[in-house]
Amino acid sequence: MNCPTRSIDIGVKLVFCCSNGSYMNLFVSLIVKQIEGLHFQEVRELKFKSRKDWWLAIIIWGAMLFTLGSGAYALSDEPANLLEYVIIISLAIALPIFILWLWFTTFYRIDTDNLIIRFGPFRKIIPLDAITSVKKSTNPLSSPAWSLKRLEIRYGKYQSIFISPVNREEFVNILSKHCPHIKMEI
Repeated sequence: MNCPTRSIDIGVKLVFCCSNGSYMNLFVSLIVKQIEGLHFQEVRELKFKSRKDWWLAIIIWGAMLFTLGSGAYALSDEPANLLEYVIIISLAIALPIFILWLWFTTFYRIDTDNLIIRFGPFRKIIPLDAITSVKKSTNPLSSPAWSLKRLEIRYGKYQSIFISPVNREEFVNILSKHCPHIKMEI
C-alpha cells in the first residue's frame, strides 16, 4: 500500500500510515497500549537566567545611551562623507544592539549530558562528566556573567569559566544531582 507516513522515534521507529486522509485509529490505539507499558527516562532541560547587578546595568545602559548620543551628535555636527556615515551608524547602532543581545540572551542550561552557556551569539558546551569542581566566586574576570556573584566551574584539565545564575544555590543543587562526581567548594 502506497501512502504518506509519519513516524515517532522512541528508540523504535513507529510508522503511522494514512488511509484516506485519516490515521488508522485502531493501529494507533494498539501502539499506544503497547507504549504505556514502557518506562521512559524523563529528559529535562533546566534553564537559568544570568543574575544582573544593578550597578553593572547602569554602566551598560549608560554606555549604550552615550554611544547612541555620540553617534547622533557626530552625524548632526558637520557634513560627513559616505564612509564616515557608515562607520558612525555601524558603531552607534550596531554596538548597542550587540550589547543588548548579550544582555537579554545570557543563560545557562543543564540537560542530560551538558552544561550549555549562552552569551548572545556565543555558546559554550561543557560535558557534565568533564566538570571537576564548582565554587562561589567574586572574580571580576571577563566571562558570560552579568554579576559578581558568580560560580567558577572548573572542567577538563585546566579550564574554568565564570557564570552568574540568578539562584546560585538551586543551580549548584541541580548540577550536583546531574554530576555527583564533582567537588563542591561552596
